[in-house]
Amino acid sequence: MILQWAGLVLACVTFATIAFGHVMVRKVNYLYGTKPAPYLFGLSALFMGLSLVVGDLASAAWGIIGITTFWDGLELFRQENRIRRGHAPANPARPVEPIKQD
Repeated sequence: MILQWAGLVLACVTFATIAFGHVMVRKVNYLYGTKPAPYLFGLSALFMGLSLVVGDLASAAWGIIGITTFWDGLELFRQENRIRRGHAPANPARPVEPIKQD
Protein backbone atom coordinates (compact mmCIF):
# COMPACT_ATOMS: atom_id res chain seq x y z
CA MET A 1 0.00 0.00 0.00
CA ILE A 2 1.34 3.41 -1.02
CA LEU A 3 0.54 6.28 1.32
CA GLN A 4 -0.50 9.59 -0.18
CA TRP A 5 0.96 12.35 1.96
CA ALA A 6 -0.13 15.28 -0.23
CA GLY A 7 -3.54 15.65 1.40
CA LEU A 8 -2.14 15.66 4.91
CA VAL A 9 0.64 18.10 4.01
CA LEU A 10 -1.77 20.48 2.28
CA ALA A 11 -4.22 20.27 5.17
CA CYS A 12 -1.42 21.26 7.55
CA VAL A 13 -0.36 24.14 5.27
CA THR A 14 -3.95 25.35 5.10
CA PHE A 15 -4.43 25.14 8.87
CA ALA A 16 -1.13 26.91 9.57
CA THR A 17 -1.76 29.77 7.13
CA ILE A 18 -5.30 30.35 8.42
CA ALA A 19 -4.12 30.29 12.05
CA PHE A 20 -1.22 32.65 11.32
CA GLY A 21 -3.48 34.94 9.28
CA HIS A 22 -6.08 35.14 12.04
CA VAL A 23 -3.53 36.34 14.57
CA MET A 24 -1.72 38.55 12.05
CA VAL A 25 -4.91 40.35 10.95
CA ARG A 26 -5.80 41.27 14.53
CA LYS A 27 -2.31 42.51 15.40
CA VAL A 28 -1.60 44.31 12.13
CA ASN A 29 -4.99 46.03 12.16
CA TYR A 30 -4.54 47.05 15.79
CA LEU A 31 -1.18 48.66 14.98
CA TYR A 32 -1.60 49.96 11.42
CA GLY A 33 -5.26 49.78 10.41
CA THR A 34 -5.93 48.91 6.79
CA LYS A 35 -2.75 50.51 5.40
CA PRO A 36 -0.88 47.17 4.89
CA ALA A 37 -3.73 45.65 2.81
CA PRO A 38 -2.22 46.59 -0.61
CA TYR A 39 1.06 44.95 0.42
CA LEU A 40 -0.81 41.78 1.35
CA PHE A 41 -2.55 41.81 -2.05
CA GLY A 42 0.82 42.20 -3.79
CA LEU A 43 2.36 39.44 -1.71
CA SER A 44 -0.63 37.27 -2.54
CA ALA A 45 -0.10 37.84 -6.26
CA LEU A 46 3.58 36.94 -5.84
CA PHE A 47 2.74 33.69 -4.04
CA MET A 48 0.08 32.72 -6.59
CA GLY A 49 2.49 33.50 -9.42
CA LEU A 50 5.09 31.35 -7.70
CA SER A 51 2.57 28.52 -7.59
CA LEU A 52 2.45 28.62 -11.39
CA VAL A 53 6.18 28.00 -11.85
CA VAL A 54 7.01 25.40 -9.20
CA GLY A 55 5.99 21.77 -9.37
CA ASP A 56 3.45 19.45 -7.81
CA LEU A 57 3.03 19.69 -4.04
CA ALA A 58 4.90 22.98 -3.74
CA SER A 59 2.60 24.50 -6.37
CA ALA A 60 -0.49 23.59 -4.34
CA ALA A 61 1.10 24.83 -1.11
CA TRP A 62 2.06 28.20 -2.63
CA GLY A 63 -1.43 28.53 -4.10
CA ILE A 64 -2.98 27.95 -0.67
CA ILE A 65 -0.59 30.44 0.93
CA GLY A 66 -1.34 32.96 -1.83
CA ILE A 67 -5.12 32.80 -1.56
CA THR A 68 -4.95 32.87 2.24
CA THR A 69 -2.78 35.99 2.08
CA PHE A 70 -5.31 37.58 -0.27
CA TRP A 71 -8.11 36.74 2.17
CA ASP A 72 -6.11 38.25 5.04
CA GLY A 73 -5.91 41.52 3.09
CA LEU A 74 -9.70 41.53 2.82
CA GLU A 75 -10.01 40.65 6.51
CA LEU A 76 -8.11 43.81 7.47
CA PHE A 77 -11.08 45.83 6.21
CA ARG A 78 -13.58 43.52 7.91
CA GLN A 79 -11.62 43.81 11.18
CA GLU A 80 -11.83 47.59 10.89
CA ASN A 81 -15.62 47.28 10.67
CA ARG A 82 -15.67 45.01 13.73
CA ILE A 83 -13.71 47.68 15.63
CA ARG A 84 -16.18 50.35 14.50
CA ARG A 85 -19.06 48.25 15.82
CA GLY A 86 -17.26 47.67 19.11
CA HIS A 87 -16.82 43.92 18.57
CA ALA A 88 -13.01 44.09 18.61
CA PRO A 89 -10.60 46.14 20.74
CA ALA A 90 -9.55 49.51 19.37
CA ASN A 91 -6.03 50.87 19.65
CA PRO A 92 -6.15 54.07 21.75
CA ALA A 93 -3.18 55.42 19.78
CA ARG A 94 -5.10 54.89 16.49
CA PRO A 95 -8.69 56.01 17.06
CA VAL A 96 -11.38 54.65 14.76
CA GLU A 97 -14.68 56.44 14.25
CA PRO A 98 -17.48 54.18 15.53
CA ILE A 99 -20.53 53.41 13.41
CA LYS A 100 -23.42 55.54 14.59
CA GLN A 101 -26.55 53.64 15.56
CA ASP A 102 -29.77 55.44 14.63
